[in-house]
Amino acid sequence: MSNKTKEVIKILGYILIPIFVVIAVFSALSLYYRSENQQVQEMDSFFATENFMYMYSSSIINNFSMNSNALLVESTDGETYYESNRYGMYDDYQDDVQIGNKTGRINYLTSYEYKNFKYLIIDNKNSVAYTNVEHTMLTDSVEEIQQRLADNTIYWNYEQGNINTSIEKLKLEEVRYKSIYKRISEAGDFSVYTSLEEDVPYYDQYRTNKIIFDMAKILYKPALYLLPISIIMVLSIIILNCFLIGLRNEKGEVKLNSFDKTPLIVALILLFILSMIGCGFLAALTSENLTVILTGVAIGAVIVYISFVFFLETIIKRIKSKTLFRNTITYRILRWIKSLITSMVRNSNMTVKLILVVVGFGVLNIIGFSLRREFIGIVILIATWIYGFIKIHQWLIRYSEIKNAINQIYMGNTELHLDENRYKGSLHNMAVEVNDIAGGLSNAIQEKLKSERLKTELITNVSHDIKTPLTSIINYVDLLKKEEMPNEQAREYLSILDNKSQRLKRLTEDLVEASKASSGNIKLNMEKLNVNELLKQISGEFEDKFKARKLEEVMSLPEKSVYINADSRYMYRVLENMYSNISKYAMENTRVYIDVIPNNNRITIQMKNISKEKLNISTDELMQRFVRGDSARNTEGSGLGLSIATSLTTLQGGTFNIYLDGDLFKVIIEFDMMN
Repeated sequence: MSNKTKEVIKILGYILIPIFVVIAVFSALSLYYRSENQQVQEMDSFFATENFMYMYSSSIINNFSMNSNALLVESTDGETYYESNRYGMYDDYQDDVQIGNKTGRINYLTSYEYKNFKYLIIDNKNSVAYTNVEHTMLTDSVEEIQQRLADNTIYWNYEQGNINTSIEKLKLEEVRYKSIYKRISEAGDFSVYTSLEEDVPYYDQYRTNKIIFDMAKILYKPALYLLPISIIMVLSIIILNCFLIGLRNEKGEVKLNSFDKTPLIVALILLFILSMIGCGFLAALTSENLTVILTGVAIGAVIVYISFVFFLETIIKRIKSKTLFRNTITYRILRWIKSLITSMVRNSNMTVKLILVVVGFGVLNIIGFSLRREFIGIVILIATWIYGFIKIHQWLIRYSEIKNAINQIYMGNTELHLDENRYKGSLHNMAVEVNDIAGGLSNAIQEKLKSERLKTELITNVSHDIKTPLTSIINYVDLLKKEEMPNEQAREYLSILDNKSQRLKRLTEDLVEASKASSGNIKLNMEKLNVNELLKQISGEFEDKFKARKLEEVMSLPEKSVYINADSRYMYRVLENMYSNISKYAMENTRVYIDVIPNNNRITIQMKNISKEKLNISTDELMQRFVRGDSARNTEGSGLGLSIATSLTTLQGGTFNIYLDGDLFKVIIEFDMMN
């Protein structure tokens, strides 16, 4: 199975997990609610259940108790208002209303948690009414509020010891001897009118219980099968994803991201914080606003689930890559202790000396401190600290000298030599080793220079020895070309001999030049060169060769002339080699792009063409000597052109780079621009 297929299956599993979790949660809630409420299957409606009867009677008692205990309070400005012992001041009121045969007040309480439950409680003795019905122009009187409550089909009213209700279990014969009836009848002259909006439009406990009841009634039987199936599916998907987590690369190593490489305790703390943020959103369940609840639960659940996915992913990856313990702080502390012990064992002599010095320094300090009231004690303390400062200062100076020597060797100064007699102990050994390293590097460099010089001399001498007979061959070939050949075949042989001798001459010259360029054994005549004019000159010389191979040159030069500091002869040779390569190896009927780009005081000469041969080699191989782009070696050339161009460019202070992209061959030459 490919990594891509595994990733798709894993993502699909992560999508299915929350779906089955939701099914399991709702199924479990349905079964639990059914076990606690046997009437789920017996009753057709939530409003006929014992649970509803209990909630409704509790709402009546609670609100009656709250409002029957209201007190008349006089404020400092002389006005009076009613204050509830439980809820404080009412939100609104209406004065001068007719209550029975008297004029009284209606108090409106809108900050009530069970908004679907509406009530009107009338204190006939004091001509005061309490209600949670919204105060509008249509509820300015007791009669209007009563009419508003009468519009609902679920109601319970108490007047002068009589009960009028649509709820069977709360009729007079059912509640005569219960607390709901006794509390109201014994309180005094009160009338109570209540109702419940049957469609429960507000989100409160009535609506919540109705939704759960309806859900349990629908899901009870399917839940018996859905709960175990969904649990099995969740566990199966998690187990499957545990196998799919941790994709491996070509080397068989588990791919770890930045989060997987962090210390385990840090990763767990971050995931814990993220999950706590999600739980904070889940606190929206306590809200009365359904939109707030749904939004908070959705966001919180997503954040918690993302935390779970990250936790599962990083733990499994760490286990599979065997880095679970290695990324813990405990492991790092143990590794540090191990390295410390190993270092002490390796440097046992230094460790022993350090322990002796610390112990001796401590003993002298203890003696001096114990005798601090005596003159000798002060002398011991001062002498100990001065001596310690001097020794540490000397050691730091010697250490800095050795460190600076190492830096100079790193920068290329191999002629450096330390006076070994100035150092003692471990610093003496370090000084000896530094001197040995400097001497070894110096000898190695001298040997390399000597080898390069001998190589150059060998190539030069061999080339010179080849040139002498080669010149004679070329001269005699020229003489034979002036003579009359006996037949056509002889003339053909003579032509081949002429071509091969000229090719051998060019190869010999290129070999000598490549050797000199790589060793830097050439004399440069640096001058100010016009790059535009130089390219136009070379382009003109190769115009016929380009036309012969049907190559279209597209040259892009800056409007103003640009200049570089280089040797005109060798710079010409660099560009000539590049044009020669293009004329030999570019695909016929294609374009060749030559661009000169000034950029930030640098001049970039860029050449691009499409190769006729497949470039299935690297740029490093192509830059080596005797390597050619034509693997079949059907074209003329020594394979030294790129090597010579690279060396000559570097000697003149420029950079030479090759880039291959498929069959696209690109050369970039850069120099500092002259004003």
